[in-house]
Amino acid sequence: ASTSTPTLSRPDTLLPVSKAQAYIAIFEDALEQLAVLGDIAPDVGKSDNKPLGEEITRILKDQRALEARYQELLMEQDKLKALPNKTKFKESQLAILDISNELQQSTQVLARNLKAHPSVAQNLLKIQQERSALQALIGRSIRELREYRFDSLINTVEDEYKKRNTLQNTINRENEASELLKDLQKQLSNEKRLLEEETSDRNAVIQQLKDTIQEINALTTSEQKYIKKETKAHENSVRQRCQHKETTLTQEKSELTAKLDQEKKAHEKIVDFLHRQREVLERQIQDWMTKYEEDTEAKANELEALKQRRTQDLDKFEELVAAYEELEKIVEEDRQIKQREAEEMRVLKEREGAASRIQRWWRRTLARTKKPPNVKSAKGAKKPTTKGKGGKGTAPGTAKPKSAKKPGGK
Repeated sequence: ASTSTPTLSRPDTLLPVSKAQAYIAIFEDALEQLAVLGDIAPDVGKSDNKPLGEEITRILKDQRALEARYQELLMEQDKLKALPNKTKFKESQLAILDISNELQQSTQVLARNLKAHPSVAQNLLKIQQERSALQALIGRSIRELREYRFDSLINTVEDEYKKRNTLQNTINRENEASELLKDLQKQLSNEKRLLEEETSDRNAVIQQLKDTIQEINALTTSEQKYIKKETKAHENSVRQRCQHKETTLTQEKSELTAKLDQEKKAHEKIVDFLHRQREVLERQIQDWMTKYEEDTEAKANELEALKQRRTQDLDKFEELVAAYEELEKIVEEDRQIKQREAEEMRVLKEREGAASRIQRWWRRTLARTKKPPNVKSAKGAKKPTTKGKGGKGTAPGTAKPKSAKKPGGK
C-alpha cells in the first residue's frame, strides 16, 4: 500500500513579528554553522589518489567564493532593511537570487566533471550538494520570513514528501513484479515438468514402435526366403504349363486372326457412326454457345439497370439525409429560441418581484416619514414609550418589515 502524502496547511495570515524574528535568528545561526562546516570540510579534489584536474579545482574555489559572497549579502540585507529607501534592499535580494542560481549551476557542473571519477569521495560530494541546497533554502526562507511568510519551506517539504512517495510506489511495484515473477517461475516449472512427463511418454511409445518394427523386419526376412523358394517351384510348374499352353494358343491364334478380320470390319463401321455422332454434338455445342452469349448479354443489361437504379436510390438517400439535417437544425434553433424565451420570462418575473418589493418598502418608508413628531407636554412629562411588534423602542405600527424571499429561492 502506498503512503499518502500529508497535506501541509498554508497560512492565510502573516506570521507575528516576534515569531518571524526568532525564526530568522535560528536560520541565520544555521547558515553560519553550515558555512563553518563548508570551510572545515575536506577538499573533494584531494580525497582521491589521482587529482581531478585544474578545472575541478577552479570550480571548487569559485563555489567557495560564491558562498562567501552569499553570506556577505545576507548580512548587508539586514542593514539595508532598516533604511527608508527600499531600492538597494530589492537590488540585494536580486543579487542573492543570482548567487543562489550560480551556486546550483556550479554544483551541477562539479557533479558532471566528477562522473569520470566515481571513486572520488562520493559521500563528500553528496554532502556538499545537500549543504548548498540547504543554504539556498534557508536563505530563501529568511527573505520570506522578513516578509512574515515561509512558502519556500512548505513547497520544499511537499516536494520531499512526493519524492518519498514516488520511491515507495516504485518499491511496491518492484515487490509486485517479484511476486509475479515467482508465480511465472512456478508456472514455468510446472510446464517443464508436464513437458518432461509428456516427452518420457512419447519416448516410451517410440521405443515400443521400434520394437514392433524390428519384429516385423524379422518376420519379413523369413517370409521373403519362403516366398523365393515357393516362386522357383511355381516357375517350373508354370513353364511346363506354358509350353503346353503355347501349342494351344497357336491353334487359337489362327482362329483369332479370322475373328480379327471380322472385328476390323466392325471397327470401321463403329468409327463411321462416331464421326456422324460427333458432328451432331458439335452443332449442339454451337447452339449452346450462342444461347450462352445471349443469356450473358441479357444478364449484363439487367446488371446495368440495377446499377442505375442503385445510383438513383443513393441520390435520393443523400437528399433525404440533407433534408433530415436541415430539419434537425431547425428543431435545434427552435429549442434554443424557446430556452431564451423561458430565460427572459424568468428574468422578467424576478425583476417584477424585485420592483414590487422595492415599491412596498418605499411606501412604508413614506408612511413613516409623513407621521407628525410627538409633542412634549407643557408640564414637562416624560414621553411615553410603548412596545410594538417591532421590538423595544419602536413606535406602534412601525414594526420592522419582514425580508421578502428572493424569487426562485427555496
